[in-house]
Order: sequence, then structure tokens, then C-alpha cells
Amino acid sequence: MNIGDTWNESQESRDPLTGRLVRRLTSQGRINQTPTYHTNSGFTADGGKLAFVSVREGATWILSAEATTGKLKALWRAPGVGDRNYIHRGMSLRFDDVDGRGVCGNPVCMAPKSQTAVFAVERSLMAVDINTCQTRVLLHDCGPDWIFGAPCVSPDERHVAIALSSCHPEMREKLTLNPAKHFIDYPHTLRLIRVPLDGSGVAEVLYEHPQPAQSAHCAFCPTDNNLLYFDLDLPPRYWRGSDGKTPRIWLLDIAAKTVRPVKTDFPGPFQIHQAWLWDGSAIAYHGHASAGGEFFGVVTKDGKTLWERVFPQAQSYGHNTPDPVKQALIIDGMFTRDRLQWLYWDGRPDEAILEPICLHNTEWATLPGQYTHPHPLTDRTGRWISFTAAKAGRTDIHVVDTQSPSRT
Repeated sequence: MNIGDTWNESQESRDPLTGRLVRRLTSQGRINQTPTYHTNSGFTADGGKLAFVSVREGATWILSAEATTGKLKALWRAPGVGDRNYIHRGMSLRFDDVDGRGVCGNPVCMAPKSQTAVFAVERSLMAVDINTCQTRVLLHDCGPDWIFGAPCVSPDERHVAIALSSCHPEMREKLTLNPAKHFIDYPHTLRLIRVPLDGSGVAEVLYEHPQPAQSAHCAFCPTDNNLLYFDLDLPPRYWRGSDGKTPRIWLLDIAAKTVRPVKTDFPGPFQIHQAWLWDGSAIAYHGHASAGGEFFGVVTKDGKTLWERVFPQAQSYGHNTPDPVKQALIIDGMFTRDRLQWLYWDGRPDEAILEPICLHNTEWATLPGQYTHPHPLTDRTGRWISFTAAKAGRTDIHVVDTQSPSRT
């Protein structure tokens, strides 16, 4: 396979639960993984294409896919397998050829208007045009002392912001899959930086937390180049629960150089995932409720809670991402472990608050890290929802057409 090659390995089917059209975009390779759940980070602005990571032919590739046809295109090739950031955090694949010179889906995102995929590989931050396959380096080297989180692109597509966390101290010189201690057993430093998307400038430090902390996620407000949220993960548990009392969702005002929690009162001490509403007015979130079950909510940038509710029956892990046209969250777990659903927050009765989208049937926890996690993403129109699904030790990318006829 060469850069620029195109082919089609997709398969169409009707979802057995809802009848909607589902296209399995990949059927080859060992690992195929989309970006995470952050709003407007997976598809091009016209909704036609998405970018993802594929481990095949002894290397790691950035591929694009056409949602309507399934056509794939090879955009860029990394020389190795396994993501350096994942290895430091103890979330790596356990393949024999893992060397940390590859990419996973988490540090990948799309600049939707310019149709550019941004990704972190080893100690560099890069971008590739999904139409021309032209690549450019945005940050040559973060240095041996840092690892990357997931990148995000500003609404005007001038900048890429990304969280840096201090590396696993046992791996400053050499990577290992078997360190003496886990990443979270050490104190860490959190820094937020941004670089120009066109590759014309150097890294600018936006914020550095004064006490030990780490972060893997930040995201620009979809309508404000000056505002982004980030995870504040504190010791002793970092992303596994922080300090058990400090809110996880924080906002950074870049111009004012100030940070603050989006709010301080939640039904549980740790918010697991969050994502902006598409109009940038608020943030949707979820977490484990102190009294049991799962809480979900929507809070404005000013800290006003628009909706919040605890569901005792929600007992599973999962993610949420807002739908761009429905007053609903797209979820891949929580209430069930086998399907994508809409969770509505528009005041409808309880019997209609959940609506199935399609089955994903991923085999959770069969691979390390988040390789098996569906991580639903939608395009701006709400027609296409992408997700990753694992089966028999490998993963594939799917898209579901929400506008296709359904039985729901």
C-alpha cells in the first residue's frame, strides 16, 4: 500500500435492532480506531469524509473514508506500531511489534473546513491534507519529558491546542511495556499549548497548572477561538478519579489567562467525559453518581445548569457526544453495553427518553486502553455517526446513516 492509494473494503448491512443502514468501513488490518468523542473533531464540514488510524501491513496509517461510498484513501504512514503516549500511560497494545513509533485514534482530530487531519506521533505534532496527502509538521519535538493528549482545532482553524503531561519517569530514555510503577504512581505536570495549524510558528504555552496534574483532553468552544475546556486530573488517581473532590471540567480563557471550573456542584465527585454542544453555548457531561448509577447534565459556559439527572439504572461505562440537531446526547454505554442510543434532555417522558440508534456490539476490555471503545462521533448535519467496534481481538470502523429508514 502506498500514500494516495484508494480502495474499498466496506460492507453494508441493516442494523438488526433498528433497521438503519450501517456501513462497516474497514474489514482489514489489526486495529482501526477513530478519534475520540469531542464535538466536530471527526468529520469534514460537509459530512462526507472522516479520518482514522489503521494498523496494517506492519505499520500504522492515517486513512480517510467516504461515508456514503466506503472508499478509503491512504494519507500517511508511520514506521511503527503502538502509540508512545499510550505506552507511557500504561494503555498500550501488547503486540510483539509494538515500538511506540505508531499512532492511536485518541491523538487524532479533524480540521473540518480545511479537511486536514491533525495527529500526534512519537514526539511530533503533524497534519495531513486528506485530499492531497500533503503533510506538514506543526511541532517538531515536544521533548523527552512530555507526552501528548488529544489535539483540538480552533473554530477559525488557525490554531491547534493540545495538552502536554510529563512523561513516565522510567521512560525518558527508553520505552517499556513493563515499568516498575504505573504512570499514576508518580507526580506529573500539566501544560496546555497551541501551535499554528499552517505550521508557520512555534509552540505557545497557554497554561501550566501550579500543582501536580495531568490531562489527555482539551477542546475549543465551537464558536469561540478564545475559550477551551480541559480535563484537570489530579493525584492520587488522575484520570481514574482525580482527588475525589475537585471538579474535572475546567475552562481556559486564553486572552485573560484565567482558568476556572465550569461549575463546582455535581451529583458525583468526578466527571468522566464532556463535550461541547454544537452551538458552543454549553457543555454536556456525565459521571458516576455518589448514590449509585450515572449522572448526566448540560451546563452553560457561565456555569448555569440547564439539565441534570441521575439514572440509577445506568451502571456501565461509556461516552457521550451531543447530537447537532436533536436535543439529545449520543451515548455508547451506561444503560447498555451493546448499542448506540440517543439520550434526550428535551423534557419528554421517561418511556421515550432513550432511543436506540444501532447496535455496536463491541467487545469491551478485550484490548488494552481505549482501542475497543466505540467513541461515537457525528457530522455537522447529524446524518452520520461513526463508531469503533472490537471483535475477536481486532477493531473496525463503522458509520450509521441516521436518515435511513428505521423501525424505531
